[in-house]
Amino acid sequence: MGALVATARRQTGVTLVEMVTVVAILAVAASLAIPTTDPNADLAAEAMAAEVARAMRFAQREAIRTGTYQQVSMDPATQMLRVYQPNQPKLPASITATHPVDKRLYEISFAGNAMRATIVSSVFKYDKKPSAIYASFASDGSPAEVDPKSSSFPLKEEGRITIRYGNAERVIRVAPVTGRVTF
Repeated sequence: MGALVATARRQTGVTLVEMVTVVAILAVAASLAIPTTDPNADLAAEAMAAEVARAMRFAQREAIRTGTYQQVSMDPATQMLRVYQPNQPKLPASITATHPVDKRLYEISFAGNAMRATIVSSVFKYDKKPSAIYASFASDGSPAEVDPKSSSFPLKEEGRITIRYGNAERVIRVAPVTGRVTF
C-alpha cells in the first residue's frame, strides 16, 4: 500500500530538460527580435556626413571666392557626389572643381566604397523648380539656383541629404536663407 500512495502523490513541476528547452527558445527569439548593431556604424555615418558637409562648405566658399555659381550634386541613383561650376551662358559645359587638398577632381563615389555608406536621398527645392538633387550656391554664398538667362531662384525650404551606413543615418541640412550647413 505504501508504494501505491507514493505514486499517487507525484509532484507537479518541470524537468530540467523542459526548462533548458524553454530558455533556448527564448534566447533564439531574443536574438532575432533585437537588431544587431555595428559599433562603428555611428562613427562611420558621422564621418561620411562630415565629408559631405565639407564638400558643401567648400562649394559655398568657392562661389564667394570666384564670384560664380557652384553646385554640389548628390545623386542617389549613381551614388556620386560632385562639386562643380554649372553650365553658364559663356561656358560650353560644367567645370568640376578640384579638391583643395589632393588637387584631383572633387568627386566622391559612394558606390562600392570601403565604408559601405550610401546616399539615401538628396532633396533641394528652389523657387520655380519642384525638386533637385543638388545644392547650388550663388556668388554671395546664399543657396540659390541659376538658370541660363541669369535669373536666380532661392532655396524655398531646408535642403536635406540623407546618408546611411548600416543602420545609422545622418542628415545634412542646408538652411534656405543663409546656406548654413549642419548635420
